[in-house]
Amino acid sequence: MIRWVIAIALGLLTAWLAYGRGRGVGAGSSSRTSAWGLAVLRMLAVTIVAALMLGAPSGRARPLPPLLAIDASASWRRAVGDESTAVRGWRQRLVDSVMPTVGADAPLVLVGDSLRDGTRDDLTHWVPGDMASRVRPAVDRAASMGRALVLVTDGELDDADVLTEAPAGSRVVTMADVAGSAARRDVAMADLSVPASATAADTISVSATLVAGGTATPDGTMAVLLDGAEVATVPVPALAPYASTRVTAGVTMPRGARIVLLQSVVRVAADAEPRNDTLTVAIDVGDRPTAVFVSTSPDLDVREVLTVLRGALDVPTRAYLRVAPNVWRVEGTLAPISEAEVRARAAAAGMLILHGDTSWMSPRAAPGVSTGSATVTSAAARALWVPAPPTLVARAGELTRTAEWYVAGAPASPLMSALVALPFDSLPPITLAGPATGANAAANAGTSSGTVDAVLTARLGKRGDPVAAIAAREERGTRAVIISGSGYAGWALRGGRPKEAFTALWGAIFDWVAAGRGDARAARPVAGLVRAGDPVSWRRGGADTLVAATISRRVAGSPSAARARDSITLAFASRSFETTSSTLPPGVYDVETRGGPSVLVVNASREWVPRAPAVTAGPASRTASASDAPRLVDSGWPFVLALLLLCAEWIGRRVTGQR
Repeated sequence: MIRWVIAIALGLLTAWLAYGRGRGVGAGSSSRTSAWGLAVLRMLAVTIVAALMLGAPSGRARPLPPLLAIDASASWRRAVGDESTAVRGWRQRLVDSVMPTVGADAPLVLVGDSLRDGTRDDLTHWVPGDMASRVRPAVDRAASMGRALVLVTDGELDDADVLTEAPAGSRVVTMADVAGSAARRDVAMADLSVPASATAADTISVSATLVAGGTATPDGTMAVLLDGAEVATVPVPALAPYASTRVTAGVTMPRGARIVLLQSVVRVAADAEPRNDTLTVAIDVGDRPTAVFVSTSPDLDVREVLTVLRGALDVPTRAYLRVAPNVWRVEGTLAPISEAEVRARAAAAGMLILHGDTSWMSPRAAPGVSTGSATVTSAAARALWVPAPPTLVARAGELTRTAEWYVAGAPASPLMSALVALPFDSLPPITLAGPATGANAAANAGTSSGTVDAVLTARLGKRGDPVAAIAAREERGTRAVIISGSGYAGWALRGGRPKEAFTALWGAIFDWVAAGRGDARAARPVAGLVRAGDPVSWRRGGADTLVAATISRRVAGSPSAARARDSITLAFASRSFETTSSTLPPGVYDVETRGGPSVLVVNASREWVPRAPAVTAGPASRTASASDAPRLVDSGWPFVLALLLLCAEWIGRRVTGQR
């Protein structure tokens, strides 16, 4: 309506400017009459032209049929069951209760893990089974079409907040309007937390999160199985509707180096949905610890480096700290431990990081490589870290300044590709304990001859010749890194790019030292809980950016040689150690890559886990619905009428003797 008001105002203004105030009007009454007639012609012509330019409507608005979006996620089946009669009844109620309210010409789409067009005929045989509940594509589709959105859902949406962006007039139809059945008793395994790897005979903690469905549940039990054999059982308390609880059990790992499957199963009487009762993960069990960190002079650097070693790289690590002469503590718990036990564990480690006194292993070292100044254990991978001595305190009348070394660059070395992009100009200073190269460094690295290669160099006060702060050596398959100085934790504490540089530096060091984080496999699935519908995450163990992998799904009673095998190529970015591949259906998969096998377990989708509805039935928008009013510019007659009116005015002006 406002467009027509503006168009009429423009027409009146133009007529008044042309014929108002007696302009162009003679003295006689006939002249005044003809002038009024010409003014009306001018006003009508300008009004029509202005309305065409403003896109004014030519008729009353007609509401557009809404876009009907049906949530196709598998959580519908958890609510109504898999029985054919239940599904048919649910589909019939959907057609009877929703379809008449949107009209026969309303477009229909299915949403869940993807958006696709559908028809009413599809609903006669359609079974919901998507592994996600995302409605963002439907909201965007409705907005692009200029239509309201009618969403039919069970309320368990992954991105319910996007409904606030739905077009005007949108509304939600929930499960209570369609399902027509009471909630069923259900307890599900929502999460399972276990270590990624363990040492044989160790006791690990298995922590599971249990969630109830829409009705209260009685007491139950949770059983833990290792390779199908039950090893622990813990009670599960009664739960209120949509309540959750966390249950923990201790499990002792079996002897021998292998990959075991750990299952956690919840058992509750009259449980309606068995597909969400079990979660399975694969655990690498080794006969020796993956990494041992020993510090004879613990400081802030130790804490930050352990965070990288355990968190960013997912390497199971045992750390031991010498807090006083002959007094040792287990890092984390601070439990006392004897020095003999620390030496034994360090000698058996797959990767040893020794911080402080690098000759600590000499007096009672296990048989290893004699280096003159130190006897190094026979571990194939090690990092020897010599911290800088503490700064002397200034006395009265004296002024001292800590020697500040600034990282200068990353020369050619096996780690150059990971370190060359570090922001050297923005990194805080460190203090060195001496050059990391030279004869002493070669001896500490466990090499019988030659020198080690500089990995990272630093300059004193940003002046002078660069000195090696970190160096590396590889000889006959033995890898070692020498780290000199202290203050690296200052990078992590500053945050931002320095913190990223800290993680990149120590991640590259440990990855190279351990020949792929203590793992000889070229790539392996990232440890943790994997569910159907989620991309599979992979972590590489070497330097190759393209890794070929063969995946075969285990089938009960089928020999491994008879299983179908799929080949995939994992592409890693040059500076990234992780990548993803497409989703897989639930099952246990054997993975073969260069360097050894691994096991991937894909559990049932999160759609089978009950959760409280995130949306309720009702309008999703408080404004009026969209409409499709016919526009004046879409018709041809207004152009002809405007032209005729202008021609009539021109002829009238010529008849009255005006220009």
